[in-house]
Amino acid sequence: RRGSGKRRSVDAVVALATACHATRRLTEPSVLLEASLIRRVSHRFPAFPGPTQIDGTCNRRHHPHDTLHHTDPLYSARAPLHELAYASLKTFQTLPVVRIGGVPEHFNYPFQLAEELGLFKKNGVQVEFVIQREGTGQMIKNLRAGEVDLIVALTEGLVADISGGSDLKIIGTYVNSPLCWALSTGAERADINGIEDLKGGNFGISRKFSGSHLMAYVLARQRGWDSQTDVDFTTIGGFQELRDSVNAKEGVPPTDVFMWETFTTKPFHDTGDVKRVGDITTPWPCFMVAAVEGVISEKLGPIRDALAAVHEAAILFHKPDQRNEMIRRVSKAYDIDEDDVRAWYAGVDITAHGRVSESALERTLEVLCDVGVLDSTTSTTPASLIDTRIAKLVDDIKKVKLYRSTESMVRMFNSQMAAAGKRVGSITQDDLTPFDIKGVYGGAAEMDGLIRKLNVNSDSQVLNIGSGLGGPARYLAHKTGCHVLACELQHDLNATAQLATERAGLGPGLTSENNIWEQAHGGQVMHLCGDFNQVANVLAPGSYHNIVSWLTVLHFDRRTDLFERCYKLLRPAGTFYAADFFALNQLTVIEKQALRDEVYCHTLPSLATYTKQLESAGFEVVEVDDQTNEWKALTAKRVQEWDARQEEI
Repeated sequence: RRGSGKRRSVDAVVALATACHATRRLTEPSVLLEASLIRRVSHRFPAFPGPTQIDGTCNRRHHPHDTLHHTDPLYSARAPLHELAYASLKTFQTLPVVRIGGVPEHFNYPFQLAEELGLFKKNGVQVEFVIQREGTGQMIKNLRAGEVDLIVALTEGLVADISGGSDLKIIGTYVNSPLCWALSTGAERADINGIEDLKGGNFGISRKFSGSHLMAYVLARQRGWDSQTDVDFTTIGGFQELRDSVNAKEGVPPTDVFMWETFTTKPFHDTGDVKRVGDITTPWPCFMVAAVEGVISEKLGPIRDALAAVHEAAILFHKPDQRNEMIRRVSKAYDIDEDDVRAWYAGVDITAHGRVSESALERTLEVLCDVGVLDSTTSTTPASLIDTRIAKLVDDIKKVKLYRSTESMVRMFNSQMAAAGKRVGSITQDDLTPFDIKGVYGGAAEMDGLIRKLNVNSDSQVLNIGSGLGGPARYLAHKTGCHVLACELQHDLNATAQLATERAGLGPGLTSENNIWEQAHGGQVMHLCGDFNQVANVLAPGSYHNIVSWLTVLHFDRRTDLFERCYKLLRPAGTFYAADFFALNQLTVIEKQALRDEVYCHTLPSLATYTKQLESAGFEVVEVDDQTNEWKALTAKRVQEWDARQEEI
């Protein structure tokens, strides 16, 4: 019936808010005033297009950035792979050669895909992918020795090397999502069952200042530990040696825990060789591309062509209608269980482009200085780390003040839980509620009213966009028994939220049939980290009774696209709710700058524009609740509380 043209009613509630910036006197602090409007919506479902056929004529719709001009076998049976083969060996041998070094892991599948589809030849370049069996440090040595022209390596290793005075330069971002490090201990270590049990422990590392070494310091900072006394290190070596070390085997020094990439470690968790006790994600994109300046000058054109080809492969890799095919291919190529690949695929963002996050480089430099890899007086800047002939610095949400403080938010949450005597062990939702409702204006009373208004119950499937530390998601699940998929962009917030949810017994049941993309997930709250614009592509349309968010919509530049995605994900008669800002009056230049620089809001529409955007997505607005005065009072109260506890916080 979705395509029958029949009208379908969908209720939605949208809470919007005014934003103004008061700067009456230079002696007074600036105050961002907030208010909200709630509106209920009903809409007609449009016909939802099915996936592009792979075994028929190429009928794919082009992504605005999709530059794949040829017909390839993943798009149409009319283009068998041999038609994309090289016209002749002689022609191929005349193409310039670029040698790219990288590890033989699933992240690098787009290089294989580009080769299979002839994208390198299409871009006029021959690429040799040179397998690197060791880590970033050795890859940098091989790069300097001329064994390869480019490397795909860990961001922190590249930044540390360049800051130390080397002639390397970053020329692009390969994987924009962070790396998830699993924390593993010995199979028989009954005394270690969670991250808090690692305080004061001995961390096994592959080498000094390696990724596993640096991330232990990041973990200590997040947990509020003393990085000088609460963590200790022993250099062990490779992956096998680290596993032997936590199991106290002969030939290696014993350690308590080590870190390694999650999906590489998972098979050893599954077999019981080592025990997983938690994870942590890098506060920066995990893999970037780098080269020696002289090689960039010598091969500038071919390097650009090679990266353009890999970028095309990355676009194809993430196409929603190719998801199952890509999962199958990666599983087969790297001998990883398909369920594990599906979980990895949902969160990874392989971009392979020249845009480099300025805030990510700043954050990396900060951590390297904190742990002593770099001197705190270093003159290194993000601009000095890249080669601008290929790469370009860009702003992102982590650049603004609000989201540069997520580590502080995590540390504060952990410290407050410890102060309440809930540092380790199981907890109840009642233990969490005082922390969970802080992110909602109006607190528990507002949440309870929302539950009644939206008729959330034990049968409800709820999607929470911008779930933060997971408070509202857990509150909804605990109060109503509903199932919530909590989607959060910030990895450190998501990881902390997931741990709290698991400790409260609200996490999903892990079974071989658990598949959040195609069916209702187990448990009451499932946390998923990623950009909602991408996550929405792998969620089944028409699956959710309610979509909710708090102070999240303002971060989306293309709100109409957001509303359209939500529209498609809602069931008939489903509900959309958002508590957010809108422009009460015409904003001044100073107000616009404050919103942009401090909360990552590039445009703030009026209420009339908001209404048109919702209606253009198919919604009908049916209820509005202006809470401007209430939010003003709550904001003023929060400022007073902050001033009173500033030193403690």
